[in-house]
Amino acid sequence: MPATPKELADEVLKAAGDTTSIGVGGTAKVAGRDAYQLVIKPKQAGSMVESVKIAVDASTGTPLKFTLASVDGGKPVLDAGFTKVDFGKPDASAFDFKAPKGAKVTEGAADKAGKAGKDGKFGEHGPVPGMEKGFGGPLGSLMGGAGEGGKNHPEVIGEGWTAIAKLDTGAKAPKTEEAPKEVQGFLDGLGDKVSGKFGSGTVFKTKIVNALMTDDGRVYVGAVTPQALVDAANAGK
Repeated sequence: MPATPKELADEVLKAAGDTTSIGVGGTAKVAGRDAYQLVIKPKQAGSMVESVKIAVDASTGTPLKFTLASVDGGKPVLDAGFTKVDFGKPDASAFDFKAPKGAKVTEGAADKAGKAGKDGKFGEHGPVPGMEKGFGGPLGSLMGGAGEGGKNHPEVIGEGWTAIAKLDTGAKAPKTEEAPKEVQGFLDGLGDKVSGKFGSGTVFKTKIVNALMTDDGRVYVGAVTPQALVDAANAGK
């Protein structure tokens, strides 16, 4: 999972394609440094992503801040940035190392340090199968995505920012009307009841990712609006 502004920016820009609009949106001041704003937006309608803004250091080109905003407004869904930054070169003495008294020191070739063997025991694991496809396009690269379907991977419907992951659980949703009234109220409060050509189901919402669980056991998930999920279910996809 990317954590720094640069890692986040690299993931989004790497995944950006024809469904993405990229432009410059003014300047900013981050960690006391002048920066320009790179603004990334979905071209497609139906995405829950309003924009991704990357504040780039005007002198070094280093991403200083990454902000992901939802179409629902309010506080950013993700806001990662530096409050203090120093591009100065550290003194060589900062890397001096003296082994503790009594410690055994084994010297080896520097170019082999930190490398894993074929079994990938030391950070050499590749991507989780199917995740490179991702749901939500560029957003999926930040969250981990879904694959092409099959036993362990949901099917991906669409592409880019409005991609939807579909999973058929094969299990019908429990009927809330059969539960006690107190339980019914609790369960109904967790999501919004919806219906359409697909039948009926419940939409569970967050500021960026929404999910539709149909009463016959299908699940649609994506960084898209609830209506986009209903449309996908209605289309029988």
